[in-house]
Formats: sequence, C-alpha cells, structure tokens
Amino acid sequence: MSTTVPKIFRNCSHEYRSKDIKYVQCHIPTDANPCKLLTELHEAKDIRKYLFATIPLILATFAILINIAYGILIIELWRRKKLSSLHRYSFLLSRTISNILALILLYIVLIAWKLEIFRYASAVAFILIGSLSFLTLAGTYVAMTTLLYLAIVHPLRYLYAVNVTRCLVVIIILWFISIAFSLLLGLYGATLFYPETALIYCSFDRCQQPIAIFVAFLLSAFFIVVIIFYLITLYFLRKRDRSSRLETDIIGRNNMRAMNRLALNLMTFTVGSLPILVVITIATVNLKNLAVLGLGDKSSCKTFLHGRLFLQVEILACIAAVFWVLAMIFDPIINFFADPKFVDSVRSWWIRRQPISCIKCQNSSITAIISKQSRHGQMDNVGTSVML
Repeated sequence: MSTTVPKIFRNCSHEYRSKDIKYVQCHIPTDANPCKLLTELHEAKDIRKYLFATIPLILATFAILINIAYGILIIELWRRKKLSSLHRYSFLLSRTISNILALILLYIVLIAWKLEIFRYASAVAFILIGSLSFLTLAGTYVAMTTLLYLAIVHPLRYLYAVNVTRCLVVIIILWFISIAFSLLLGLYGATLFYPETALIYCSFDRCQQPIAIFVAFLLSAFFIVVIIFYLITLYFLRKRDRSSRLETDIIGRNNMRAMNRLALNLMTFTVGSLPILVVITIATVNLKNLAVLGLGDKSSCKTFLHGRLFLQVEILACIAAVFWVLAMIFDPIINFFADPKFVDSVRSWWIRRQPISCIKCQNSSITAIISKQSRHGQMDNVGTSVML
C-alpha cells in the first residue's frame, strides 16, 4: 500500500514514514529544512530503539550476572574463612553491591527509555546511578591504595590500626556521602530536562549552569586526584622495594603482584570513568542548547523541531552507559584473575564439592538398586506363595 508523502517532505520521500504525518501541522521556522529535521529525528529514534536500549541492556545483563557470581564467591569464601585479606575484600564486596544496585536501576531507566516514558524520576535515576557508581568506585580505589601503602611501607601500623570493623565504618561513610551527593545531583540535574515537573525549582542562570560547572569541575578534579594519588603511592612503593634489603624475594613478588593488580583496577576505573567525564564536559559546554529540551510541554512538534538536540542527548547517554557498563564487567573479572590466592580458594572449594556430589549420586544409585532388588524379591515371594 503506497503512502502519500506530504508536500513539505517531497524532497525526502525515502525518509518519510507513515507516522510522520503528525509533523505536518507543526510550525516550522522559515530558515529550517523540514527534511533535515525529519532525518535528525529518525536518527535519534533509531539510536534509542536499536542502540541505546539494546546494547547497554545486553551488556548490563552480562554485568549483573558476573557481579552477582563474584559477590557470591566473596561471601562464600568469607564464610569459610578462605580469603587472603578481609580488609581488601570488604571494599570489593561493597563495590560489587554498588554495581548490582546501579545495574538494577539502569534496567529500570532503559525500560522507561524504551517505552518512551522517560520522565523526571527516570532522569534523576540515570544521573544518580552514574554519580553513585563513579564515587563508590573512586572511593574504593583510594581506600585500597591506602591499605596497600600501609601494608607495605608501614606494616606494623597496618597490623594494629586496620581491622575489618574500621573498614566497614569507612565503607558506610563512603556510601552515605556518595548517596547524599548523587541524590542531590540527580534532583537538581534532572531539572535541566524536566523543569516543570521537577520537585525543586532551579533556574538556568542561577542554579543549573553553576551546578553543572561545579559538578564537572569536582568530578574531574576527583578523577585526577585518584590517578595522582595512585601514581605517587606506586612510586614510593617501587622505590621502597628497590632500596629495602630486609624483604625476601617472595614478599617482594607479592607486593609487586598486589601493585600490578591495583594498576589493572585503576586502568578499568580510567576506561569506565573518563568517557563519563568527557560526556559531562560536553554536556556542560552545550548546556544552554540542551536546556531548550526542558522548556515548554512535551509534544510531537517539539520533538520534531529539536531532533538534533535529542540526537546529541541519545549519543552522549549511549556512550556513557556503554563504557560505564563495560567497566562493571571487567572490574570483577580483573579482581578475580589477578588474585591467585582467591582463584586457588575457589578451585579448591569447587573440587571439594565434586566428590560429595559423586558420593551422593553413588549412594542414590545403590539405594535405588537395593530397593529394586527388594521389590523383585517381594514379587518372587508373592509368586511363590501363589504357587504354593
């Protein structure tokens, strides 16, 4: 069945779709090209349908399964007292829980985006999970780097000053600060796109723009501080290993292995966080243009006239989500394989489970054979009694 193309879209009949008839009634500025607006709108919708709501969803599925499995292994080995360092794994478990909660919220946001019911609450959740994940990840690496530095450079202070209880207190404080900051950032940041339905009034000049600049500067500074802190710590650790004559080769290798493991984790942090910072910077620079999306009521004509801006938002959100989820996938994998003691503990725990299951299978088979033989014996007795 042929579709009649409206006059304003005659030059782009190949781009026209039957659902685009509603855009004919829109008031198009004289200096605007209807075909260009239609193309940009279709690109934004296609990215939302095939890219943003599909690729991150698939990656998030793998990420949540990997993090749940890694968290279960930590809890199980913790319960069996097989972990090499409870201090380190308390922070890793906190990080894993943060990943799982953030991925669950991401599922909700992606479903809302897919169903085109993305509202103020969805925008708050999207900003919340990004900020919360970044802050908990950065705080975890700062704490783990500090623990590593104390364990190698000041072993006595580490032995007497660091315990699991104090690590848990630090984790609680880290979560409290991260949640409070992320919640405020989400509530104020979402007003940029949904100012009329927002719970908080936030004007562009006096609220939105200053907050965006402050957040971009703060997160960038925090990112740089984490990197510099690790590099300085790594420098002193390597310098101490070279100058120390009291340590044995085994201790030195263990220290280097721990530093290399932390370096891999920091690489994951960089890969996952740097694109988010780039997206935040780009969004801050183009904040005034993006603020247009939040003005006025949402309608099909507004979507049509600002398709280019919607396209930019879709691309920025997709890039940030993909790299962020990839970091959540690689982080537990690196933590797992970079710790030989943890791998050995998991392997030995798994091997111990195998004979038990085999014995159970053998016992069940023997029981079945005995019961079968007893039934046959009863049948023979019945047959004998009948014959008698």
